[in-house]
Amino acid sequence: MSDTERIILEKAKEEFLERGFNGTSMRRIASLAGVTTGALYGYFASKEEIFDELVKDAYDAVMDAYKGAHEKFRALPYEQQVSGMGSITSLTVEWCIGYIYDHLDEFRLILMCSEGTRYCNMVDEMMKIEEEATDEFMALMRTNGQDIPDVDPLLEHMITSGYFTSFFEIVRHSVPRDEAFSYIRDLQAFYKTGWERLFGMRL
Repeated sequence: MSDTERIILEKAKEEFLERGFNGTSMRRIASLAGVTTGALYGYFASKEEIFDELVKDAYDAVMDAYKGAHEKFRALPYEQQVSGMGSITSLTVEWCIGYIYDHLDEFRLILMCSEGTRYCNMVDEMMKIEEEATDEFMALMRTNGQDIPDVDPLLEHMITSGYFTSFFEIVRHSVPRDEAFSYIRDLQAFYKTGWERLFGMRL
């Protein structure tokens, strides 16, 4: 990557963080980077491409880790799924928090400045994966003779939405790294107890 490209990306990141994707223009990025608009288009075809360059790797890393954790969990025998669900989830969540804090600007862009890009749906995508995995796990429990009550789909969606919205508040509120781990551990414990109450069993 050339020095000019680095400067463009640095100035674009500052502008996206201040104005959001929709409030940022290629003309403004060019001016801040000290290049002509024509020269800017020689490096990046659009502001979408610039935004993608800034956040894609971070987005992919967390989404891949999250999907991968579900795939590993799904591959376990049923007894290990029940006994190990909390620890498997905790390990993935701890890794995600660490990664997010190592790439904090990227996740501020994704969570707070991405309206108008494909990245603005990250939380919804994670919620959908979680809801599908929860439905699959409940079906597996019933197949294995566990008598658990039906969970209304809207209630399940509200619970999942509440968890993921709360999780990413650590980024939106600039919570210090050490405190973020503590908050999320408490958040996980809170939701785990709630699911145990709904299922009528310890997890």
